[in-house]
Amino acid sequence: MDTENKCMNRRSFLKTAGAGGASLAISPAIAGEVLASDTANNNSNNKMPTRPLGRSGIQVPILGLGGALDLTTNQTLLRMCFNMGVTYLDTADGYANGNSEIGIGQYFSKYPEDRKKVFIATKAMNKYDPKEISDSIDSSLKNMNTDYIDLFHYFNINTPDMFTPEIRKLAEQKKKEGKIRLFGLSSHLFNGDQFLSQVAEAGWFDAVMVVVNYLQLQKDEIRRGLDDLTGAGVGIIAMKTQVKNVNTVETAEHLKALEHFMAKGYTLEQAKLKAVWNDERVATACSNITSMAILKDNVAAATDNVGLSSGDLRMLKMLADATRSSYCPGCGRCVAVMGAESRIPDVMRYMMYYHGYGERDRARSLFRELPADLRDNLAARDYSPAESACPHRIQIGKVMREATLLLA
Repeated sequence: MDTENKCMNRRSFLKTAGAGGASLAISPAIAGEVLASDTANNNSNNKMPTRPLGRSGIQVPILGLGGALDLTTNQTLLRMCFNMGVTYLDTADGYANGNSEIGIGQYFSKYPEDRKKVFIATKAMNKYDPKEISDSIDSSLKNMNTDYIDLFHYFNINTPDMFTPEIRKLAEQKKKEGKIRLFGLSSHLFNGDQFLSQVAEAGWFDAVMVVVNYLQLQKDEIRRGLDDLTGAGVGIIAMKTQVKNVNTVETAEHLKALEHFMAKGYTLEQAKLKAVWNDERVATACSNITSMAILKDNVAAATDNVGLSSGDLRMLKMLADATRSSYCPGCGRCVAVMGAESRIPDVMRYMMYYHGYGERDRARSLFRELPADLRDNLAARDYSPAESACPHRIQIGKVMREATLLLA
């Protein structure tokens, strides 16, 4: 084989190994010998680490099952999650048109003894009236065939204006009724990084599900916010842990990072998870586990007891600096200058689903739920004020134009 073909094959291999999940991941303990999927399946001595969820003291596995997966058709995957220690399940009433919660209920119908060993977190999507949320809790209990929800999240809250006395009263009442154990919120931080501190100051949230990844952890304001949450006893659940981009990106730094971590025995996706677990303030990291291969590789990364070195962390910082302009952190600065009606963060998230997760149908479905007049005029707007405000210098106008072509 000539030198050019060797280089091409090597590049193709590295790209495949780092794409979407970690299906070619290798356990650090036996680098170059056995696939991580085999290691996770065969090494019965590996045990999923747990951490306390804030002041509740409830121990949860550091790896959680996240993502809007149809669990009615993924019962085997759900069973494997349980057997491998991934017993934190993140769901919502609207995930997979309700089939995520219904699939959990089907699982407990078959394995009722597993319920006491599983921690369930769910949400009422796009419901903010206390009566609607209360009804959704009752529906979720029925769907999931359970008497209680371990953690109920107030969905996608990004401003303290939503911390109303009525919602607090609802949370306390549902705890008293025994329908929920803990009350938290999920947030994409669209109103700025200071939001974490505002959650801590509220004093009545038990947990928060927020964007935490190797890129966000480099920001002083994010670290201060996590400190405030920890100091207030608020449990931290990390989402969007593996930094998926709003467009297709490949840089020399990306290839260099792939090579670095593959040489150490694991993929870039595993390294990104390890970076989140490296921060002990995080109780669990929800991963978008959509296949058995991703599950096994995620478990291998969680259970191998190998942390990142200072050199590994420097490599991730290098990668973050090189790819920052392709990642939307959801800070909301674009909304501050363009208005909430611009829906820029939403479109950015849909493009992340399209490019980063390969969830094209989901991205298109969500995009088509936007108001028709917004979709029709999306590409024609002047986004220069938003681009000037964006801390990552994302070419927002270009992304919006691409969205009209790919998602319409």
